[in-house]
Amino acid sequence: MEFGEAVRLRRSRMGYSLADLAARADVSKGMLSEIETGKKNPTLRVACSIASGLECQISDLLDVPPDVRFEKLEDDRRKVLVDPSNGVERHLLSPPMVQHGVQVLLFIFPPGTEIFWNADGAEVIEHATCVEGQITISVDDQNESIELSPYESVNFSSDVDHRFANTTNEPARVFVVIDSSHRGRPAVMRTMHPVT
Repeated sequence: MEFGEAVRLRRSRMGYSLADLAARADVSKGMLSEIETGKKNPTLRVACSIASGLECQISDLLDVPPDVRFEKLEDDRRKVLVDPSNGVERHLLSPPMVQHGVQVLLFIFPPGTEIFWNADGAEVIEHATCVEGQITISVDDQNESIELSPYESVNFSSDVDHRFANTTNEPARVFVVIDSSHRGRPAVMRTMHPVT
Protein backbone atom coordinates (compact mmCIF):
# COMPACT_ATOMS: atom_id res chain seq x y z
CA MET A 1 0.00 0.00 0.00
CA GLU A 2 1.31 3.45 -0.91
CA PHE A 3 1.86 6.11 1.77
CA GLY A 4 -0.90 8.37 0.44
CA GLU A 5 -3.44 5.56 0.33
CA ALA A 6 -2.55 4.57 3.92
CA VAL A 7 -3.05 8.20 5.01
CA ARG A 8 -6.47 8.33 3.34
CA LEU A 9 -7.59 5.03 4.89
CA ARG A 10 -6.43 5.95 8.41
CA ARG A 11 -7.98 9.42 8.10
CA SER A 12 -11.28 7.88 7.01
CA ARG A 13 -11.22 5.33 9.84
CA MET A 14 -10.65 8.13 12.34
CA GLY A 15 -13.56 10.10 10.89
CA TYR A 16 -11.44 13.10 9.85
CA SER A 17 -12.13 15.19 6.80
CA LEU A 18 -9.22 16.53 4.75
CA ALA A 19 -9.74 19.88 6.52
CA ASP A 20 -9.65 18.18 9.94
CA LEU A 21 -6.36 16.46 9.22
CA ALA A 22 -4.92 19.58 7.61
CA ALA A 23 -5.56 21.49 10.83
CA ARG A 24 -4.22 18.71 13.06
CA ALA A 25 -1.09 18.17 10.96
CA ASP A 26 -0.48 21.83 10.03
CA VAL A 27 -0.35 20.82 6.37
CA SER A 28 -2.46 22.44 3.67
CA LYS A 29 -5.62 20.68 2.52
CA GLY A 30 -4.40 20.84 -1.10
CA MET A 31 -1.09 19.22 -0.20
CA LEU A 32 -2.88 16.43 1.70
CA SER A 33 -5.15 15.79 -1.26
CA GLU A 34 -2.17 15.52 -3.64
CA ILE A 35 -0.37 13.15 -1.24
CA GLU A 36 -3.45 10.94 -0.79
CA THR A 37 -3.96 10.64 -4.55
CA GLY A 38 -0.26 9.91 -5.15
CA LYS A 39 0.32 13.08 -7.16
CA LYS A 40 2.93 14.34 -4.70
CA ASN A 41 5.54 12.72 -2.46
CA PRO A 42 5.79 14.31 1.00
CA THR A 43 9.02 15.54 2.53
CA LEU A 44 10.05 13.74 5.72
CA ARG A 45 8.88 16.78 7.70
CA VAL A 46 5.44 16.69 6.09
CA ALA A 47 5.18 12.89 6.49
CA CYS A 48 6.01 13.25 10.20
CA SER A 49 3.44 16.02 10.60
CA ILE A 50 0.76 13.90 8.92
CA ALA A 51 1.62 10.91 11.13
CA SER A 52 1.39 13.12 14.20
CA GLY A 53 -2.00 14.42 13.05
CA LEU A 54 -3.14 10.81 12.67
CA GLU A 55 -1.72 9.90 16.11
CA CYS A 56 0.68 7.35 14.70
CA GLN A 57 4.19 7.15 13.33
CA ILE A 58 5.42 7.17 9.74
CA SER A 59 6.09 3.45 9.99
CA ASP A 60 2.40 2.79 10.72
CA LEU A 61 1.58 4.34 7.34
CA LEU A 62 3.98 2.08 5.46
CA ASP A 63 2.00 -1.17 5.50
CA VAL A 64 3.93 -2.67 8.41
CA PRO A 65 3.32 -6.38 9.11
CA PRO A 66 1.98 -6.99 12.63
CA ASP A 67 3.98 -10.03 13.71
CA VAL A 68 7.60 -11.07 14.17
CA ARG A 69 8.76 -14.31 12.61
CA PHE A 70 12.06 -16.05 12.11
CA GLU A 71 12.44 -15.06 8.48
CA LYS A 72 14.78 -13.19 6.23
CA LEU A 73 13.62 -9.69 5.42
CA GLU A 74 14.50 -9.24 1.76
CA ASP A 75 15.72 -5.87 0.53
CA ASP A 76 12.45 -5.20 -1.33
CA ARG A 77 10.50 -5.37 1.99
CA ARG A 78 12.34 -2.35 3.37
CA LYS A 79 10.12 0.68 3.73
CA VAL A 80 11.90 3.77 2.35
CA LEU A 81 10.95 7.43 2.40
CA VAL A 82 13.12 9.93 0.52
CA ASP A 83 12.76 13.60 1.37
CA PRO A 84 12.38 15.30 -2.03
CA SER A 85 13.64 18.61 -0.59
CA ASN A 86 17.11 17.39 0.43
CA GLY A 87 17.48 13.71 -0.50
CA VAL A 88 17.73 12.38 3.07
CA GLU A 89 16.59 8.74 3.03
CA ARG A 90 14.78 7.04 5.92
CA HIS A 91 14.82 3.22 5.67
CA LEU A 92 12.68 1.15 8.05
CA LEU A 93 14.78 -2.02 8.32
CA SER A 94 12.60 -4.17 10.56
CA PRO A 95 8.91 -3.45 9.91
CA PRO A 96 7.54 -6.20 12.21
CA MET A 97 9.27 -4.64 15.25
CA VAL A 98 7.25 -1.41 14.98
CA GLN A 99 4.23 -3.04 16.61
CA HIS A 100 6.47 -3.83 19.61
CA GLY A 101 7.60 -0.24 20.07
CA VAL A 102 10.99 -0.61 18.39
CA GLN A 103 12.05 1.09 15.18
CA VAL A 104 15.27 0.02 13.45
CA LEU A 105 16.15 2.69 10.91
CA LEU A 106 18.91 3.58 8.49
CA PHE A 107 19.29 7.21 7.53
CA ILE A 108 21.37 8.21 4.53
CA PHE A 109 22.40 11.87 4.62
CA PRO A 110 23.72 13.51 1.45
CA PRO A 111 26.51 16.05 2.05
CA GLY A 112 25.39 19.21 3.84
CA THR A 113 21.97 17.94 4.98
CA GLU A 114 20.27 18.02 8.33
CA ILE A 115 17.08 16.81 9.98
CA PHE A 116 15.46 17.97 13.17
CA TRP A 117 12.71 16.35 15.14
CA ASN A 118 10.80 17.18 18.27
CA ALA A 119 10.97 15.20 21.48
CA ASP A 120 9.32 11.78 21.38
CA GLY A 121 8.23 11.99 25.01
CA ALA A 122 9.21 10.35 28.27
CA GLU A 123 10.61 6.83 28.39
CA VAL A 124 11.82 6.79 24.78
CA ILE A 125 15.46 5.85 24.24
CA GLU A 126 17.34 6.51 21.02
CA HIS A 127 20.56 4.87 19.87
CA ALA A 128 22.59 6.04 16.86
CA THR A 129 25.63 4.42 15.24
CA CYS A 130 27.47 6.07 12.37
CA VAL A 131 28.62 3.50 9.81
CA GLU A 132 29.88 5.82 7.06
CA GLY A 133 30.99 9.44 6.97
CA GLN A 134 30.41 11.72 9.94
CA ILE A 135 27.25 12.87 11.67
CA THR A 136 26.75 15.52 14.34
CA ILE A 137 23.92 14.93 16.80
CA SER A 138 22.69 17.84 18.90
CA VAL A 139 20.34 17.68 21.87
CA ASP A 140 18.60 21.03 22.22
CA ASP A 141 17.89 21.25 25.94
CA GLN A 142 21.55 20.64 26.83
CA ASN A 143 22.92 22.73 23.98
CA GLU A 144 25.38 19.89 23.38
CA SER A 145 26.63 18.20 20.23
CA ILE A 146 28.42 14.92 19.65
CA GLU A 147 30.22 14.13 16.41
CA LEU A 148 30.25 10.48 15.39
CA SER A 149 32.72 8.89 12.98
CA PRO A 150 32.32 5.35 11.62
CA TYR A 151 31.45 2.77 14.29
CA GLU A 152 31.02 5.35 17.03
CA SER A 153 27.68 5.40 18.83
CA VAL A 154 25.58 7.46 21.21
CA ASN A 155 22.52 6.73 23.35
CA PHE A 156 20.18 9.39 24.70
CA SER A 157 16.71 9.95 26.00
CA SER A 158 14.70 11.38 23.12
CA ASP A 159 12.38 13.34 25.40
CA VAL A 160 14.02 16.51 24.04
CA ASP A 161 14.29 18.07 20.59
CA HIS A 162 17.28 16.78 18.66
CA ARG A 163 19.06 17.25 15.34
CA PHE A 164 21.24 15.13 13.05
CA ALA A 165 23.53 17.04 10.65
CA ASN A 166 26.02 15.99 8.01
CA THR A 167 28.25 19.03 7.64
CA THR A 168 30.82 17.26 5.47
CA ASN A 169 31.25 16.88 1.71
CA GLU A 170 30.70 13.11 1.91
CA PRO A 171 27.50 11.10 2.44
CA ALA A 172 26.80 9.74 5.92
CA ARG A 173 24.96 6.54 6.91
CA VAL A 174 23.56 6.24 10.40
CA PHE A 175 21.69 3.38 12.05
CA VAL A 176 19.09 4.60 14.53
CA VAL A 177 17.14 2.44 16.95
CA ILE A 178 14.20 4.06 18.75
CA ASP A 179 12.87 2.11 21.70
CA SER A 180 9.49 3.25 22.98
CA SER A 181 8.47 -0.18 24.28
CA HIS A 182 8.64 0.99 27.90
CA ARG A 183 5.99 3.63 27.47
CA GLY A 184 3.44 1.33 25.93
CA ARG A 185 3.09 2.94 22.52
CA PRO A 186 5.44 3.62 19.60
CA ALA A 187 7.38 6.86 19.37
CA VAL A 188 6.03 9.42 16.96
CA MET A 189 8.51 11.65 15.18
CA ARG A 190 6.22 14.63 15.21
CA THR A 191 8.10 17.17 13.17
CA MET A 192 11.19 16.70 11.13
CA HIS A 193 12.64 19.74 9.40
CA PRO A 194 15.27 19.55 6.67
CA VAL A 195 17.79 22.37 6.57
CA THR A 196 16.88 25.03 4.01
